[in-house]
Order: sequence, then C-alpha cells, then structure tokens
Amino acid sequence: MFTITGFADELGPDFESQMKVWSEMGLKYFELRSAWGTNVMLLTDEQVYKVKEIADRYGIKVSCIGSPIGKTNIEDPIDFEMKRLERAFWMAKLFGCGRVRVFSFYCKEGSILDHREEVMDRLSKMAAFAAENGIELLHENEANIYGQYSRESAEIAATLKSKYFGLVFDPANYSVAKEDALEAEKNMHPYITYFHCKDYSGHDMDMAIPGTGVSYIPEVLDRLRERDMFVSMEPHLDHAGQFGGQTAPEKYKEAVQAVKDILDRLQIKWQ
Repeated sequence: MFTITGFADELGPDFESQMKVWSEMGLKYFELRSAWGTNVMLLTDEQVYKVKEIADRYGIKVSCIGSPIGKTNIEDPIDFEMKRLERAFWMAKLFGCGRVRVFSFYCKEGSILDHREEVMDRLSKMAAFAAENGIELLHENEANIYGQYSRESAEIAATLKSKYFGLVFDPANYSVAKEDALEAEKNMHPYITYFHCKDYSGHDMDMAIPGTGVSYIPEVLDRLRERDMFVSMEPHLDHAGQFGGQTAPEKYKEAVQAVKDILDRLQIKWQ
C-alpha cells in the first residue's frame, strides 16, 4: 500500500497554516523540511517541540526528516555532517518516523565522480551510524552531487548494501537531468524505498500536475505497486529551487487529487 505524504512547507512558511491545509486534504503524514521559514536542521528545540505539538493536535505524523545533509562539499570535514546527522536522528526518534533524507556531496572543483572513494566512505559511516540508531537514510539525487544520475545512485546503494540506506525515486529530478525516468527507475528499482512525486513539464524548470508532464508518473507508480512505501508530494508548481519549492494551496490540492486519481485508475491501494 502507498501512503501519501508530502512537503508541507511548499504551502508557505507558517507551520500551523500548513497543517490546516493538510487537514483539509485529508493527509495524515508530512515530510519535515522547514517550518516558519527555517530549515529543519536550524530549528531550535523549542521550535521542534512546537512543530510536534501542532502536528499532534491535527493528528498528522512525520514520514521523514527532509534534511539537506550531504549538500555540502566533499572537501569539508565530515564532522559537521555527522553532528547534523545526530541532530536529525534525534528528531526522527522524537517524531517516530525512522527516516532521514540525505545527499551525496558536491565538490569545489572538478567532478564529484573523481571522489568516489571518499563519497562511499562517508556514506558508509553515515549508514553505520544510522544502523546504530535504527534509522533509514534515504538518498535523493540532486544536480552536481555524486548520485545525480540513476546509475550512480544505484551504485551507492549496491556498494553500501545496508537495509538502513535506501533510495528516493524522484522522476522529475531525473527528467531535469535529461535522463529517461523509466530507464532511471529500472536502474534503481531494487533499492527504491521512498517516492517523491514531482512531474517535469519538459522545459525550463517548470513542473506540471502529476501525470501531465514527461516524467512517467503513472508508469513508475505502476512498477512500484507492490511496495509498502510513502509517496511524498513535492509538486514545485510555482517555484523549484535547490533547497525547496513553492506551490499555492489550490494547486497543491489539485496535485494531490491527481495522484489519488492515478492510483485509483491503477487500482493501487493508498491511504
């Protein structure tokens, strides 16, 4: 069964306003990336507890800590990311979600592919730390990181061989990278444990209502139909940026309904 979740911060900075719209859409989970305009890794303890208090009041749970861990340079000390990882694990345990999103590093000069050994070493340490804490790391692709393309993303998972390290599949991210989303899914298929639902329009950085773009949303969901996983809405319909996006509430509702309709047509159970 698929469980629909999503990045509520696309709706605007105020967290309670996000939860109001979430409640209107009937969604029971969200992915915590920011609140009140502050990235999740910069939230104070007081803000984190306030997020929990508000979310609990609306009966909405966290599916994943949407951290930017790994969006740093491979030349920088790993200690910074390990400390952030410890903080993210604390939040994951507090919210009872057991998942933290990560990335696979930039480099200051040249190609990150030239730093394969260091990338794998760092991610292996992170995965080992995750195993100690019973937390699953979810790797997402991103422009200019080691796992920008599907083969490198799959290579990371195959190298680490850890049940505490899975891959996020975001069809639009691969479409923007000029990869065929179906071919990307084929490359990553054994390791996909989480789905980001975003559909590329095919031009500029404009995204489309899921199912109307070039990222094969229905076909990919059909391929993953037997998995018990989260489908996380990240529509980016008004703005798509490096550290997040924006989608007006009515557009967000349209995107969520489109995904529900796709799943119904495919006869895939969802909640």
